[in-house]
Amino acid sequence: MTQMTDRQSWTALIVIGLLILIGIGGGLVGCPHYKVWERKMAGQAELQYQQGARQALIAQAKAEDEAAISRAEAATRRVRGWADAAKLGCTDLGRAGDVACENQLLRDAATYSIAKEGHEGVIISVGAPVSVAVQPNTARQE
Repeated sequence: MTQMTDRQSWTALIVIGLLILIGIGGGLVGCPHYKVWERKMAGQAELQYQQGARQALIAQAKAEDEAAISRAEAATRRVRGWADAAKLGCTDLGRAGDVACENQLLRDAATYSIAKEGHEGVIISVGAPVSVAVQPNTARQE
């Protein structure tokens, strides 16, 4: 009966040894495949990140384009308003149709607007037509 037990112990020992060898062999065979899979997953993650970053940049560029268009439209409205105001100012001064008066008022309005927006190096030029035009109680020259 002890022979059977010895035989069983040797069999168990051989089976355990074979399992260990199979485990080590499987690990050696599986490691390269795991590394390839891991690199593939890292590459896919990087690709998704880059696509998201690209989409964010595209959205930002579109927003900047829309903002630039809106700023240009606002500037156009502002300049048209200045032109209308210059014509009215010169008319109020009794100089209707005087291009030099209108041009001076437009220059002064543009210079004031640029200085008001905080740009550096701008000297505010307020000429006589502006000082007269902004004083509503000044008598008109007709």
